[in-house]
Amino acid sequence: MKTLTLTTMPLEVRQTGANIATWLEEVVAKCNIPVNNIKAVVHDNGSNVVAAMKMLADKHNWVSVRCTGHTLQLIVNNSLKETSICKALGAARTLVEHFKKSELAHTKLKEKQQQMNTPEHKLIQDVSTRWNSTYFMVERLLEQRWLIIATLSDPEVTPRGKHYFDLFCLISGHCLKSWPRACSLFNVPLSGQEYATLSCLPQLAKGLQRSVQQSLSFETTPRKAFLAKVSKELTERWGNINTFFKDTDTVPLSAALDPRFRKLKFMSAEQRIEVQSIVEVLAIKARKESWKPTEVGQGQSVTVPR
Repeated sequence: MKTLTLTTMPLEVRQTGANIATWLEEVVAKCNIPVNNIKAVVHDNGSNVVAAMKMLADKHNWVSVRCTGHTLQLIVNNSLKETSICKALGAARTLVEHFKKSELAHTKLKEKQQQMNTPEHKLIQDVSTRWNSTYFMVERLLEQRWLIIATLSDPEVTPRGKHYFDLFCLISGHCLKSWPRACSLFNVPLSGQEYATLSCLPQLAKGLQRSVQQSLSFETTPRKAFLAKVSKELTERWGNINTFFKDTDTVPLSAALDPRFRKLKFMSAEQRIEVQSIVEVLAIKARKESWKPTEVGQGQSVTVPR
């Protein structure tokens, strides 16, 4: 598989859906790419980009594919706005910031790590545009919990009146003890650049939804609220991912062509038969198009593969 950057264009006018659609068509024309050769466009969830793709889908029959990573980012970030989770994450960020800014606290933590012969891992500050970094921040805090508690218990590090120790108690005891790794693991197979990834989406989305539903029965009240929000967001954004609408529905067709998912267990029996029939028709059509008659002289012709 090859990835090429065809162009980087300055955006000197408003980034409206119509302008974005025009820019894409200009690139295609500039690079002499037949419009029919373009099957799909992958894009983020920006309303202007979505509008542009709707125009191009109607005009050129290009399939619109929203970036899975960006969609998952929106799902998790919206779910993290649950009040209890927000408080705990705020405490986590304040605590990490304290160790980043205080040379004394940083040095004492390192000394504790050496004394206990544990990995000298630094604490991680999350970044708002990458929800995975929030997961890694909490995971690292919990990994170093006893060393952090020992460091914060030192009067030199935590003067009287400071409440960093209370912050850590809020993080570890309130609602982030068993952070859902499912969302983080979800991104791994979909982040590859040297293999097809779209075919994984239906199976992974269904597995993530099932994992969330199973977890709801065993969690604390704050985490139940978080997971309920995740479940709702998954349904709203990927609720139709396991259904089939037409023969240009790229996601189920790609899964049907992937040996790992070709049995389409994530679909109903009726839709499974429909998708498999469409694949057979497309395969026969592709086979016919791949052969053409060639003149060999004296009015004779032979059919050869292109």
